[in-house]
Amino acid sequence: MKTLIKYLVPAVLALVAAAACQDHRSDYMEEFQTMVYFRNGGEQDLALYRTGEDGLYKIPVCKSGRNLKGEIEAILIPFDEAQLAIYNITYETEYKLIPPSCYKFLNEDGTPLANQESIDLDFGPDDPYKVVNLSVNTNAVSALQEADEDAEYVMAFQLFSGGKVSADINYILLKPDIEVPMIGLLNPGEEPHKFTSASQTSDVYTNTLSLNMDENRWDFSCTMEVMDQAWLDEYNMANAKEYVLLPASLYTIPEKVIKFTKGTTEATFKVNFTREGMEMLTEYALPIVFTSCSKPEFKIDEKKNVYVLTFRLDPDLIPLEEDMVSVSSQAPNDGGGAPALIDDNVLTYWHSVYSTHNGDPTYGEYVDIDLTKSSTTIDPLKSIVFSYCTRSQNDNGTPHLIGVWVKAKKDDPWTQLGEDIETLEMTSATTNTWVTLPVLRSETAFSFIRFAVLKANPRESGDLRLEGTKNFTSLSELQLFGSK
Repeated sequence: MKTLIKYLVPAVLALVAAAACQDHRSDYMEEFQTMVYFRNGGEQDLALYRTGEDGLYKIPVCKSGRNLKGEIEAILIPFDEAQLAIYNITYETEYKLIPPSCYKFLNEDGTPLANQESIDLDFGPDDPYKVVNLSVNTNAVSALQEADEDAEYVMAFQLFSGGKVSADINYILLKPDIEVPMIGLLNPGEEPHKFTSASQTSDVYTNTLSLNMDENRWDFSCTMEVMDQAWLDEYNMANAKEYVLLPASLYTIPEKVIKFTKGTTEATFKVNFTREGMEMLTEYALPIVFTSCSKPEFKIDEKKNVYVLTFRLDPDLIPLEEDMVSVSSQAPNDGGGAPALIDDNVLTYWHSVYSTHNGDPTYGEYVDIDLTKSSTTIDPLKSIVFSYCTRSQNDNGTPHLIGVWVKAKKDDPWTQLGEDIETLEMTSATTNTWVTLPVLRSETAFSFIRFAVLKANPRESGDLRLEGTKNFTSLSELQLFGSK
């Protein structure tokens, strides 16, 4: 093979680029008997991962020509600085050479070749191709690139032969792209869940971590952390949310260390959840963040490492019937009375008396609801939410202050739930506007409810509890939601 040295052309050899991925076995059939060429010649991107181990790349060198059974000798030699300078001038590039210390040529058994300066390739009659095994120190190349981020580094090699070398693919330039293996969630971000009393009381939620490599040759693990309320407060501020941290009593996570095994690029984890003990209409969140990996060369993808399960228990709509609903007063020839409140028609309405009238000094004007008169069984409630729609024709009498009282039995005294209610949503409502009141809760169950309008959009003072005024209220629809 040493006789090939006389065929080596100095650094001024002209380099011509051409299509790199074509099979040239049938080329030059009339011009010569046998030739050699790079199967993937020209400039090639080389994607490698920084795993703490060298990356492997196979360089195929092919034999072609009329006499495929012919013998031919070739040699592969790395570019030196002079050759790369000629290439840069010829093709107006600015590549920099990766030093030989960053890569090695290997035998088939993985041991380094004794001669790293040139690779002898002897093609026999039954050798259609030879493979040059290249081992790349990804850590060294990555450090080189990080030290000079504006430079584009290459490993460049050229073929020479005592026979014919294809002039258009007699070199290969490998441009390494060293990626850091990243681990992230297949489904990051928020995952909302809503329930009613009819929903099942428990469930299991799953998500999957994924490694962004085609092959995994290692056993390793990733660790999750359930974040605290302080973390959630920052999340709420950044995302305009009002989540409350899900109590620890409502969930379990069987494994907080998620294990990957050799040969797998995905690992699934579970979150067990129960809704028993949830407060109605409270926006809960369980924030899970993956924080570390046992294989130090791998990184957690910070764009895909946050999983926020959100939960809300919604109240059930309580169907109201005419026998269940009564009102404190009804203006003669104005509005449809109590039935208009539950007919699903915003054009009809209930209007209280508005001539000089003595409203109840405690409850003003009110709507009473008796759950025991339902044609179907409605269990006593412990939590309720009211929604109402203001009158469509005008906003006269729109509620500005509301109180809610309850009792378990008809003859029991009324007990107010919470304080009087006044919200911006209430006081700014105009015509045909739906308003939802805050959740009201009781330690004991109840079946009788009084929805009392204490103040309204004023005709005089607006207080319906005052004696001898013309203050009134009106509503087009009233809806009740509740749970046991």
